[in-house]
Amino acid sequence: MLDKEFIQKMKQRLEEEKAGVEQKIADLTKPEKPMENPELDDLAQDAAEDILEESSLVAFEIVLEKINAALKRIKNNKYGICLKTGKDIPKERLELEPWADVVTEK
Repeated sequence: MLDKEFIQKMKQRLEEEKAGVEQKIADLTKPEKPMENPELDDLAQDAAEDILEESSLVAFEIVLEKINAALKRIKNNKYGICLKTGKDIPKERLELEPWADVVTEK
């Protein structure tokens, strides 16, 4: 069972992480300025960057979903409990990944 102080600390970390992830998503989704007289190499480089940005965006959206779910579990007094087994998730795991929702077996 996690103490209230630890849960409050994790809630603060989750909120900070959420703000950072939301900023990254906003940066990745803002419109690009069109290139003036682009060369073929510029277009290829731009296309490659678009692919990387899209995969980064998907990854950040997944993390945001996990953060929001963790904040909801805090609100519902279910934070730190494995969704699969109902066992407590170790503090060490939550400190590394505050949005963790399952106990990992070694």
